[in-house]
Amino acid sequence: MFFVAAKLFWIVAAPASLACLLAVLALAARLAGRRRLAMAALWASASILIVAGATPLGPWAGSLLETRYPARPPLPAEIAGIVVLGGALDTDRSIAWDMPVIAGEGERIFGLVELGRRFPGAPIIYAGGYGGLGTVEKVEAAFARTLLEQIGFDADRVRFDDQPRNTIENEARARELAGDIASRPWLLVTGAMHMPRAVGVFRGAGWSIIPWPVGPATLSPDGPWQPLAPGETLMVSTQAAREWIGLLAYYLAGNTESLLPD
Repeated sequence: MFFVAAKLFWIVAAPASLACLLAVLALAARLAGRRRLAMAALWASASILIVAGATPLGPWAGSLLETRYPARPPLPAEIAGIVVLGGALDTDRSIAWDMPVIAGEGERIFGLVELGRRFPGAPIIYAGGYGGLGTVEKVEAAFARTLLEQIGFDADRVRFDDQPRNTIENEARARELAGDIASRPWLLVTGAMHMPRAVGVFRGAGWSIIPWPVGPATLSPDGPWQPLAPGETLMVSTQAAREWIGLLAYYLAGNTESLLPD
């Protein structure tokens, strides 16, 4: 229920979607002779697009999340294993073209390969179910196996989990596969902006986690904004809004112990 509600909410709450809905409302109100309502909806639609696409607010909010944990932190000599969260591949396009199609956070696959070679004896869990509504014939985990084989990585080392649909299910399923989650640290690989929410869920469930963030969406901690790139700014703002809303929702639902996990 939580998964479906979150998906339906985000369909409406994403900045571009909300702006479009308000624009449609403005048109409907104008046709109905509700001039004041039409103007209010139109101004609200324009304001969302301006704030999300032409100001540094969204990139700045995203940068706060991406700099929460250091990139490429020092690692111990031994680890318990590696958990990689799905999101590296575009499942729908992979199905349509019958081949692995890299998504916006393909660096998760490269993080798996790098760490897997650095710790050749460590078990690896790849959580790659389908994050959309409904069901599909083939999920991300299957395409991830194909991609790893294509680039020469031993895919038999990886425990592919094709069930989880969100971060909460990622953790629950990974715990079933991992067994011992507390005596030695596990490396957690996911997108830099998503890492705070993932760390909160995993540590709240008792994992000893070392974050390994990959694929930052913002430019840099000091200058995360491109004033002349409204399309990219809107994309980063959308991602940041999703993560901050997700952090709040997970905290209120008791899935994390703090709003912004350490």
